[in-house]
Amino acid sequence: MLIKSADKRESDIAILQKLLSHERIPHEKKQRIERELRSLSIGAETERQAAYEIDFYAARSKNLFVIHDLRLEIGGRVAQIDHLLMNRAFEVFVLETKTYGSGLSINERGEFSTVYEGRTIGIPSPVEQNARHISVLKDAFKEIGLPKRLGITMQPSFNSVVLVSPKAVISRPKAAVLDASIIKLDQFFSWYHQKMDKVRLKDIPGIFKVCSSRTVRDLGEKLLTLHTPARIDYIKKFELESALLGKEAESAFHAGEAVEMPAAAPFNAKEVQYFCASCKASIAAVVAKFCWNNKARFHGRAYCRVCQSKFALAKPAAS
Repeated sequence: MLIKSADKRESDIAILQKLLSHERIPHEKKQRIERELRSLSIGAETERQAAYEIDFYAARSKNLFVIHDLRLEIGGRVAQIDHLLMNRAFEVFVLETKTYGSGLSINERGEFSTVYEGRTIGIPSPVEQNARHISVLKDAFKEIGLPKRLGITMQPSFNSVVLVSPKAVISRPKAAVLDASIIKLDQFFSWYHQKMDKVRLKDIPGIFKVCSSRTVRDLGEKLLTLHTPARIDYIKKFELESALLGKEAESAFHAGEAVEMPAAAPFNAKEVQYFCASCKASIAAVVAKFCWNNKARFHGRAYCRVCQSKFALAKPAAS
């Protein structure tokens, strides 16, 4: 079952393209924007493919629940989770997507490298990156509360998976040195079913962890209330204020209002905004949608995460 769809990247790509075409931007800044645009476009395509593969098998399932593009801020730590899967056996899969179009190498010590512009360079470990995501996710589960059975709090099992493009060439070490699985995204569900078959065969007590579909869905929807989408301010990131915007226009841009850029490139940064029905704070579309999908709880109105906590949670069905 699909709880949250993948975010669209078209607006960010369009902003970068507009900035790149603007005549007032210096050449060295355009080079940075070009790199950002290229990286964003390649990454967006890989994530789109991953979302398609996942949704193809899981979106209509009553036993597997999917959240795409989940961003959590818990205790001052941030996790940007590309794809999150939960099943009724309380197995949680945290999927990190990577492209590595020029190949990926892993040595016996679990160090990663790739080829960039004809030379081999070291890169941060996606395994360690995903481990940090899982650490924040565990705190998020504590915050929303886990279901109980016979008075005992049920604990999920976490699985870290790095999904890479089907076109990537992977050079792996002979010894198994990684706790996480590094899998081509078109092979993920074959791997998933094999893993779950092994879990069912070896973990008879795990049968008692199996939850109802309603319990897992409610847990996913609670988790989604913690989602805090990030909005990238490219004007600030590339330090373009002085080149493009006057003080008044700059303030309007940061407020999300329509901004008319000078010279040849008219620029519109206006976005549809939603506001909390109680405190009037700006909220993301996904937060508003969550409220509307839970009309019995929120009476058809949209509220921010803080104001949502004032409403009693619907009691989940018995597992």
